[in-house]
Formats: sequence, C-alpha cells, structure tokens
Amino acid sequence: MSASAISKVSLPPVDITPETRNAIVDGLKQVLAAFQSAKKIKAEITYQALIEKPEALYQFIQLFRANRELADGVVKGKNGQPVRDDETELVCGVSLAQVQRLLILTSAKRHFGVSAPAAKPAEDKKGGLGSLFRKAEVKPDASSRSNEERKLAELAKFLAYDWQIPLLQVYKDALTYQHVLELGSDLTLLKDAQAIAQAGRLEPAHIRKARQVAGGEFVQLLSENPKAVEGVIYWNADMYKFFRSVLGDKCWHFFGRDHHFFNALSSFEKAKIRLFGDTLAYIAPECLIEFDRLNLDKTSALMEAFRANFGDGLEEALSSKGFAFDILHRLVESFVHLKKDAEQLKTYADLTCKALLPTYQVWLAKTKATQAPT
Repeated sequence: MSASAISKVSLPPVDITPETRNAIVDGLKQVLAAFQSAKKIKAEITYQALIEKPEALYQFIQLFRANRELADGVVKGKNGQPVRDDETELVCGVSLAQVQRLLILTSAKRHFGVSAPAAKPAEDKKGGLGSLFRKAEVKPDASSRSNEERKLAELAKFLAYDWQIPLLQVYKDALTYQHVLELGSDLTLLKDAQAIAQAGRLEPAHIRKARQVAGGEFVQLLSENPKAVEGVIYWNADMYKFFRSVLGDKCWHFFGRDHHFFNALSSFEKAKIRLFGDTLAYIAPECLIEFDRLNLDKTSALMEAFRANFGDGLEEALSSKGFAFDILHRLVESFVHLKKDAEQLKTYADLTCKALLPTYQVWLAKTKATQAPT
C-alpha cells in the first residue's frame, strides 16, 4: 500500500442531545420491526440484544446494508424522502454514519463492562464517548476511573466502522490504555484480530520510538506490518532510510524479521548490504553468515550469478538454512581463496552456479520429501 493511499481518519461526530438519542433508538426499533415483518431477522432479536451482543449488531448492520429499501418508511431525510446513503442528514438531525457509530460505542461500553459514564476527553469537543453517555450527575474525575474505562474512553475516539465490531474482544484483551494512546487514530489501520494482537505485544514506548524513526511513513509501516515496529527501532534513522531505499516497500517485511537476523546483518557494510537488495526480506541469517566470509567483489559475483541462474527459485534457496549448511557453505569455501579480478569472478560464479543447479534440484527434492507429512 502506498503512503498516499493511507489517510488520517475523520470520524462522524456523536455529540447529540438526549432527545436525539431517544429518537435514534426509537427509529432503530422501528427498522428492526420492519425487518422482522419481512422475515429477514428473528422475532426474538430486540434492540437490547443488538447492543448486548456485538455479533448480533454486526449481522444486523450487514443485513441493513443489503436491504436498505425495507427501512424506507423509517429512514428519511428532512425532505421526507428515503435515505439510501450513510452521509445524508436524517429527519432526526444525524446521518446513518453517526447512528452506526453511536450503536458501536454503546455496544463497546456494554462489552467492556463499563458501568459508570466515561468522561468526555477535553480535546474532543465535537465527539467522544462522554457525549454519548451524557448524564445529569457529576462525572467522575480521571483518577477514579478504572483502566477499562480509561481505555474505552480513548478507544472510543476511533470506533466508527462496522468491521470493528467483531474486534471489540481483541481490543479489550490485547491492548492496554497505553497502547491505545500511542497508536491513536492509526488503530483504524489494524483491520484484523492478528494485527491488533501483534500491536498489543509491542511495548508502547517502542511504538513511540518507531514513529520518531519512521516519521511520516509510520502510518504505512503500521498498516503493512505492525511487527515491523520492533525492527525499525533496532536501527537508527539513517539505517532506516538506507534500508527503505534498498528494499522499497519490501522493507516492511524486512523490518518484521527477528533480531537474530539483524544481528547477523549488523556486521555488514552498506556497500555489501546493497548487493542483497530485496533478498534481505527473506534470506536466512545462516546464508548471511556464509556470505560474511567473502569480500565485496566475490559477494557481488555470487549474488549476480544466483539471480541469473536460480530465477524464481532464488527465494526458496536463500531462505533455507539447510541450503546454507548443505550447499552454500561449500560454494563459499571454494570462493574464499580465489584470486581473480572482478570480471573473472563474475564469469566463474556464473559457470559455477549453472553447474550447481542439478545438484541443487536433487537436494531440494530430497528436502521436500523429508519435510512432507507422512
């Protein structure tokens, strides 16, 4: 995904009056009844059931999207005409996008088990969970709120989409209040449970540092591979820019690799690292250790020969530690003491790799046979 394809979110406001909220709930009940009359939803499904069960709310929203015409008698604009989009203002003064966000926030409050009203964040003047649960009594101050209340109040700033409903449990289980604070609106880039859980395994301080190193590309980094945060902070800003230039968008996979690999790479000078190019996204650390025995010219000659002769099979070879032990080690050994100039090395490496291919194919077949389930 390109950086230009990722933008900061702008969520619909939820700052409404109690009267408007009551009108929304009443309208939703009418829509629910219309769907029940049309046999699209079971009669026992109530408004409370939708709010109490995230999976029921998600299914209802999908059903509504697929059958909007059934709600034409209820969902109308100020001109009295049916509304079939999410942005047009309804007769009650809000849009369907706002209605959806209100439902999600209410469901989240129930799911998180937050009983006390959540305080409206000071910086969120037009929205926030506090406006949804506005009450006449005095709101508790931040020090009296539970961790779940604080987390939900912060998370609520970024809840608005139906795809987030099935993720409420992983938001609750995987993320701390500090995670939500550090991720901010970038949370909306994590669109599956695995990505959210992966972000939750990161140290919040590491997220902050990665944002500093990656700068304006942090959003893209997080969108492509949350695990890459740990790789970005292994290197300094200069090396981050260097790897970004060498690997292009494959760097998000590269930065997601473990520190064992980075430890093997850290002894290489930049000129030698460039020779590996996008293979850095998958090359086994054991292969790197073998290449570390060769000088720049010999590494260049071998990598060029590998690309020319292995073609699409290059990743399969270089990503295997078995290839490093069984084949590459002996190949490198034969190059260590060679005394040829750069052009002679290229010719020798090409001929050697061509001669090696049949041996490699036999080795690969045996390896796959050994690894095949019995």
